[in-house]
Amino acid sequence: MFGRRFLPIKSITNSLPKSGSKRLIDDKFTFMTYNMLSPHYMWPQVYTYVPDEYKDWNYRHKLLEKEILNSYRADIMCLQELTASDYHQYWEEVIDRDFHYGSRFIAKPPPQYWQKDAKDVDGVGIFYNLNKFDYISSTSIHLNDLIGSFDLDELSYLKSKQVKLTDGAGNPKGEKTLLEILKSRNQVGLFVALKHKDTNTIFVVINTHLYWKYDEVKLTQCLIIMRKLAKIIRDLLVGEHGTTYNKMKVVFAGDLNSTRDSLLVKFLRGEVVRYENLDIVNPLRPYLNRCIYDDVSDDVFEHTCYSGKLKGIFDYIWYHDKDFELTKILTGAGVSKELEVSKQFGLPNANHPSDHIPVLVEFKIL
Repeated sequence: MFGRRFLPIKSITNSLPKSGSKRLIDDKFTFMTYNMLSPHYMWPQVYTYVPDEYKDWNYRHKLLEKEILNSYRADIMCLQELTASDYHQYWEEVIDRDFHYGSRFIAKPPPQYWQKDAKDVDGVGIFYNLNKFDYISSTSIHLNDLIGSFDLDELSYLKSKQVKLTDGAGNPKGEKTLLEILKSRNQVGLFVALKHKDTNTIFVVINTHLYWKYDEVKLTQCLIIMRKLAKIIRDLLVGEHGTTYNKMKVVFAGDLNSTRDSLLVKFLRGEVVRYENLDIVNPLRPYLNRCIYDDVSDDVFEHTCYSGKLKGIFDYIWYHDKDFELTKILTGAGVSKELEVSKQFGLPNANHPSDHIPVLVEFKIL
């Protein structure tokens, strides 16, 4: 790939050998998040700048296979805009048979406007290397299922909060309550608990793709995910695995459709977000306190999404710096340089099958 390097962040200390064994403890793993760009979202009015041969799904799929399975193949991979048909007909079987990976997937329910087959709706998937991890459990949620996520004061706020609606071009089109919008959306979240074999550390990996508009909607969807995560952690602590808080770690990834100065990012950092007369705080602050962009200089990434007029850093990997040390990262700014040199407007193109680039890192378990 043009200008993309797996850049070391810090020097890595040598691992200590296991007691009674000559083999070194493998306390590092690679992690990737990637929005694949569903073939059913390649809207003609958006991707006018892409030549037809690079819009072709067969062409793009071959590049996706090369990137995901050969070029990068991280130990844990979080994929968004993966269709149900593509997962069940290709990825689920190939990743298991050829690479000894496990996987889990949840599809979004079809939206009201959907006229294609339900199997063509996209969702999110998590793939994990069974040579490094044992599968424990998985949970999937629909982010419009609000039962049990909010108390009465919060529900009252959601019912009263008016959100100004816009069309795809940003033009005003009336108002709805925040509760109405949340119930009408079809986003999902996927949680997979894994046990790292060499360190006996339990991970909870979360993958999601939040709604692309309205800060209040994205923030509330993320709050639902965090509150569900808190329940999952409690269940793991009292379950058969008998883990403890200091052995439990969380990695939260996905296309959050949010810039680094957004309310959502402030919430994930642990800042108090004011909802009129309510203070909203991330209940998972002890497990998540930074994202990968906090550990690299601004010149490492310009964007992670290059979709026509919509460009920015929207794809995130969140963790806690007491749990993991970021040791390597795949640079992204070279893609911007590639487009500039070739005088191209955005992605996908001949070399990149999605309008997002894969975000790939290496972590050391602390």
